[in-house]
Amino acid sequence: MRIVVLGATGATGRHVLTTALDRGHDVIALARRPEALSGLAHPRLEVRAADVQAPVTVVDAASDADALISVLGFSRGGPKTTLSDGARAALDAKRPRVAWLGSFGVGASRAHSSGLHEWIQRRVLGPAGYDDKIRADELIAGPDTTIFHPVSLTNGAATGATQVVPLDVLDRSWRVLPPTISRADVAAAMVTEVETPAYAGRTVVLF
Repeated sequence: MRIVVLGATGATGRHVLTTALDRGHDVIALARRPEALSGLAHPRLEVRAADVQAPVTVVDAASDADALISVLGFSRGGPKTTLSDGARAALDAKRPRVAWLGSFGVGASRAHSSGLHEWIQRRVLGPAGYDDKIRADELIAGPDTTIFHPVSLTNGAATGATQVVPLDVLDRSWRVLPPTISRADVAAAMVTEVETPAYAGRTVVLF
């Protein structure tokens, strides 16, 4: 299949690219600065310029994709609406399968987290980033979209032991801090979901 990736230049985005390519997919990496991916060459990888602040560039770049994966991040020095702008652009692109990266403890999964974790998230993201994550999840939610709320991300190797649990049936909370999961495992779960959707229309927690 042909997968378009938003946020491809970030740490998790690069794992999505390599995972999708390793599984034999054609991949379109969208980047505001395509040169940031100049060191990543593959015959089934195409890098296209696109900016979520200019939604038509995302729509045009994603027009021939079967699925869209967004691992957009928030930079405190960048625009304050990057994630919600990305959600709007993804909606405009109208791809039949969407996997969207949110954050555990922010928005719909807040009730399963702790006050300490919320405080850390707010400190890391800042007020604008925290609110924009919630807004983006609300915008992108729909019958063709799976929203991923992974616990605390690490740069470790993939373990292949990821648990994917829909939020509406999650039977646990973490009173202090949640466990950790590698970006590589998150990327693998997101690619798997667009290959064979199992949780479309739902938010899932990864741990």
